[in-house]
Amino acid sequence: MHMSSASVILPLVAALAASSATAQQPIAFGNIVVMRVGDGTAALGSTATPMFLDEYTPTGVLAQTIALPTAASGLNRPIGVRGTATSEGFLNISANGLYLLATGYDVTPGATGFATAAAATVNRVIARVDFLGNVDTTTALTDAYSAGNPRCVVSDDGNQFWISGTAVSDGGVRYVANVGDTTCLGINAGAPTNCRNIGIFDGQLYITSSSGNFHGVCTVGDGLPTGSGQPITVLPGFPTALTAANESTYDFFFADPFTVYAADDRTGAAPEDGGIQKWTFDGITWTKQYTFKLSATAAASGARGVTGHVVDGVTTLWATDTATATNLVTITDTGPASAVTVLVPGMANTSLRGVRYYPKPSTLTRLIGGCGQADIKAFGNGEIGTDVRTKLINTQVIPIIGYGTLPVGVPLCPGCTLLHDFAFIVVGAEHTLSLPNSPGLIGVSILIQGIDFIAPGGCTSPLLMTLTDGYALTLQ
Repeated sequence: MHMSSASVILPLVAALAASSATAQQPIAFGNIVVMRVGDGTAALGSTATPMFLDEYTPTGVLAQTIALPTAASGLNRPIGVRGTATSEGFLNISANGLYLLATGYDVTPGATGFATAAAATVNRVIARVDFLGNVDTTTALTDAYSAGNPRCVVSDDGNQFWISGTAVSDGGVRYVANVGDTTCLGINAGAPTNCRNIGIFDGQLYITSSSGNFHGVCTVGDGLPTGSGQPITVLPGFPTALTAANESTYDFFFADPFTVYAADDRTGAAPEDGGIQKWTFDGITWTKQYTFKLSATAAASGARGVTGHVVDGVTTLWATDTATATNLVTITDTGPASAVTVLVPGMANTSLRGVRYYPKPSTLTRLIGGCGQADIKAFGNGEIGTDVRTKLINTQVIPIIGYGTLPVGVPLCPGCTLLHDFAFIVVGAEHTLSLPNSPGLIGVSILIQGIDFIAPGGCTSPLLMTLTDGYALTLQ
């Protein structure tokens, strides 16, 4: 089975273009999108303030601005946040790379008192923006963050959502099943109900908090939970006790399963450690390695938004700081002495909040062929110079991950299909495939499938084993 990038992306572009015309140009893959609060004409305050998505090239050249709605239009609601509420207005991108996501209130510019209103009176709104610039604000919730604030939202596919925020009765992490829904479900079991940012990495839901015994990056349940009663667990190594020296974490970026960058908004002098913290995992605990202070000025040394991109093992970060007129900065992580460069200087009467690198959509496509209880998950978008990570789940005996380029599709036994030629195999339940950064490989297809060798419940001849489903991946 050979799949090209064009076969994956072009039909989607055509469908989106046919369904809704837009004045915007497509958001360019590899650019940086920043959530700007305020238009610069008036000082920011506690009143409702318009929101804008500013798209920049990696060198800081403004490509375009997409304004989020400030008035109702059809089923679309207006969306705004408080101009001085620095915990609001964060930005995310869906796990499949197709949608930018933000949350706020169903308010028009200049409105007051909405953050203390019940959600049934002032709905909490989710904004979904596709890469053609089409904005959907039809998801307006009546039962989320009453007398509190929604802060961040994430999705795997742009059709279901997980939100984070704070409120007394309906705060914490909440799940929205469909675009356009008006109700949602609280899914965390107890504390913290004061959650900051939310994100997905390798199929796992994470949040950040700086409340009670939760200070830093935390998992929410197992995978992408949709039911109530989910435990929130601080990653081992992040603080679990309330002290003045604890992390004040907002946004975060996983470079890989063993490296996470956390934005900490503390701005005081040492020993406070505000800025972009680099944490690494040794298989048991997470350890803070070093912190990038975003400015020599204490008031701008902290960070709230952070995103990144990894090519050939080198991480480039983009972050928003805590200055009064917030800056967009960039860092290439070559060690603790890496330079912090202001990419976009702050503008008066505006605030830069969330920030996201805009990746190419994933070319991973699941293929059916498995038998037995073992399953497979693969993560990555197929971009040259990046990694594809594969995990086998529920294996019983000897897990094997196989890669190939030649599709076979041979049934070995009822329900069990050999999907490819297994040109290269790895014994183990997890493997990272680093794609060479070679433009000549663009368009090449790679197939992935797992084997649970000597496991019962599948084939008995010529070998005792079960096969998982597989994935097809096109390099782009």
